[in-house]
Amino acid sequence: MTAVWNGLIEGLGEILRIFHGVLDPLPLVGVAAWGWAIVLLTFTVRLILLPLAVKQTNSMRAMQRLQPQAKKIQAKYKTDRAMMRSNPEKYRERRQKQQQETMELYREHGVNPAAGCLPLVAQMPIFIALFQLLRDNSRIPELETAGFYLVDGLSATAGQAGVGAWILVILLGATAFLSQRQMMASNPAASQTQQQRMLLYAMPVMFLVFSINFPVGLLLYWVSTNLWTMLQQYVMFRNIGAQSAQRT
Repeated sequence: MTAVWNGLIEGLGEILRIFHGVLDPLPLVGVAAWGWAIVLLTFTVRLILLPLAVKQTNSMRAMQRLQPQAKKIQAKYKTDRAMMRSNPEKYRERRQKQQQETMELYREHGVNPAAGCLPLVAQMPIFIALFQLLRDNSRIPELETAGFYLVDGLSATAGQAGVGAWILVILLGATAFLSQRQMMASNPAASQTQQQRMLLYAMPVMFLVFSINFPVGLLLYWVSTNLWTMLQQYVMFRNIGAQSAQRT
């Protein structure tokens, strides 16, 4: 397993070197070639994962269409905290039946609720491997001093890499917020729930807190991912809206 993981890290390193070799001679890119190589790596990963993203969007739309039926099941087996305290056995039985009928509903219509997590899960190994690649300066020593416009060192943290790094931190929070709001706007019913509204504001703040201690190159990867996601969602949601209009 260790050999496989090290192979993934080395593979990412080789891809970055290839992209850097292509970008470095370009007159307007050369100085920031390593940073743009990370951006290019991001877009390559997202392009490979595009089929999963399409599956995610289709699954999300299918679950939206089934939402009225799912709510009927919830009403049929309605539970509350009072029931949980007074009759825990009945509470567990109703909850179990609610989950079973909901999953049967999804199964009948070929909907997989877990499909929404596939792109994120698939990206996590790349994200972690890139983190280790940037932290271990012995693999690509050039990343330690490689600049990206106002950034001083792609393997440094935000506090070490200059004002450009803090711009990336702000961009990370902003793009995370806009991407989440875009997703919620595509599903107005879900956006009215308290959990979704809390998520809209909590996630960007959480990203900001954690990102301060991440290598700047990882922030660049993350911001590029969010920008790709926003463009991808715009195209997909627009196409879905056009198809719905044609059917009506």
